[in-house]
Parts: sequence; structure tokens; C-alpha cells
Amino acid sequence: MKVEAAHKLTTTSLSGAVRDQLIRLIAAGKLRPGERLNEVHWAESFGISRGPIREAARELEGQGFLVSRINQGFYITNFTAAEIRDIYEAKDWMEAAFISDLAAHTNAAARRSVLADVDSVEGADRIEFNETLFQFRMRMSKHIHNRFLADLMFTLYRKFYILSALVRTPETQERQVRILSTLRRFWTAIAADEIDAARTVMREDTAYWLADLPARFEADE
Repeated sequence: MKVEAAHKLTTTSLSGAVRDQLIRLIAAGKLRPGERLNEVHWAESFGISRGPIREAARELEGQGFLVSRINQGFYITNFTAAEIRDIYEAKDWMEAAFISDLAAHTNAAARRSVLADVDSVEGADRIEFNETLFQFRMRMSKHIHNRFLADLMFTLYRKFYILSALVRTPETQERQVRILSTLRRFWTAIAADEIDAARTVMREDTAYWLADLPARFEADE
């Protein structure tokens, strides 16, 4: 799927639209780790002033996607293995709360609808797959009853969306098959009200990706 950067943004929340577009640009590899965010260039590309660009950049800095340097502007974060490990460890804790929320507040019809929606996650290439996975997770988040938890999960999923462009995974097809298998196993267990089985699926998933990290990053550090 082609990600277009230079199109005019018209919305009641320009900074929100800019934020989402910058996230997509990072996830698509159009903005690389360590690269400076050229506010003038993107303001011209989007057909807006620099104000919404700066506002979006501050929000993304707060979420850890950008870093600011005095008198130099904003730069795309270059995640280290340790930072990514922290994210996966937080995933483990947050998913435990997520599962408890689903068990307490979602009905059988809602659970089955999410299971059926897993089939929407597809893509001919890495970018398209990551985009459809991200959109699925956004729809899935709407079933979370606790809105504070929903916000945390939303931030977590955006981090994974960006990390998917940064972590070296040459075996792209293998990765996609594993992610889809995990989603189906998890939501099949949730739909059947097998909550302990769902917890096991997520714990095993986190353990797998944590074990995979050294081969991707630590050799470079």
C-alpha cells in the first residue's frame, strides 16, 4: 500500500491529523530513526502552517516517538534494544488488564465479531500488513470498557506500529503468519470464554518476541 505524504490535510483537529500522518510516515520508513523532522517541509507538504506540526511533534515527543534538541528541533527516536524490551514487558502487564476487562465487560457477540475481524489483517507487503494490523487493533480497542486502559493500549499499539518498521525482520512472511496465528488463537479463546487460555497465548507471545530481540538489536550495540 502506498503511503502518500504530500496531501492537504483538512480536519477539525489539524494537529491530530498531522500526528497520525507522521506516525504513518515513520512506520512506512519515510522518516527514519535519528532523522530531523523538517517542520517547514512538512507544513508546505500538508498545506498548513507550522503551528499544527509543532503541536503534533510535542505530543509525539511525549509518547516517545520524537526527541527534541535545544535550538535544533525534533528528531525521530532511534529505539534501543533496552527500550524495546521495556515496551514488551509493559505489553505483558497491560494485556493482563486488557483480558480482565474483556472477560468482565464484553458479550459473546462482540467477542465473535472481533474474531471474525482478524481476517481483515492482510497485506501484499510489510507496510500494508502493518497498516491493516494497526487498524484492526484500533477497532479492537473500542471494546475496552475502561477508557484509561483503552488509551494506554492505543499508545502501545502505536509504538508497535512504528517498531514494525524499525526492527529487522527479513523473514516477513513468517512474521505475518505468526502474528495472525496469535490473534486467531487469542480471540478464539476469548470467544469461547476460555480466559486462562487467552492469557497463556499472550504470555507466550510476549516471551517469543522478547527472546527474539537479541538477534535483532543487541548485536548492533
